[in-house]
Amino acid sequence: MRRPVIAFTLIALLIIVFFVLNLSLGTIAIPFDEVVRILFGADASGDEIWRNIIWKSRYPQTITALVAGAGLSISGLQMQTVFRNPLAGPSELGISSGASLGVATFILLSGSISQRALVRMGFVGEMAVSVAALIGAMLVMSIIMTMAQRVRGNVVLLIMGVMIGYIANAIIGVLKFFSNDEDVRSYVIWGLG
Repeated sequence: MRRPVIAFTLIALLIIVFFVLNLSLGTIAIPFDEVVRILFGADASGDEIWRNIIWKSRYPQTITALVAGAGLSISGLQMQTVFRNPLAGPSELGISSGASLGVATFILLSGSISQRALVRMGFVGEMAVSVAALIGAMLVMSIIMTMAQRVRGNVVLLIMGVMIGYIANAIIGVLKFFSNDEDVRSYVIWGLG
């Protein structure tokens, strides 16, 4: 009983430390003690630039990272619980491949149609890539959910998810084959993160 309490306390402390470190480190280094002062509002006479950097840029990014990490861990735990498999994840159900298919369709087809991939259009292109990934993942998820209503076995559902993933990867391969080198490069760079 005592070990989990110590572990969770240590994890909570590490989250707080990394939270403040994330606010402190960047292209402009802000001293750790200044970050703490700015967070608690004790630095009324401090550097306005540092305050703007923390509150308008780094703080929203840090909160987004915390929320996204918590959401990913909870969804992963749910998948592992439902399928009674500690290795279950979005790749087994084809959801990751669906997101990749959405992005590949967007990047590779937009380059083929307009001779210029929309991904090279700056912020609008980056947002469009994110939306394409979301649409691809949601489409595959809706297919999986429709199958889940008809099929009651988790093993059969996992096999269907793997099959959908392979089909999506095959379509991506065909799209790559018929696309120009620059668009394929853009897609590969997206895949690398």
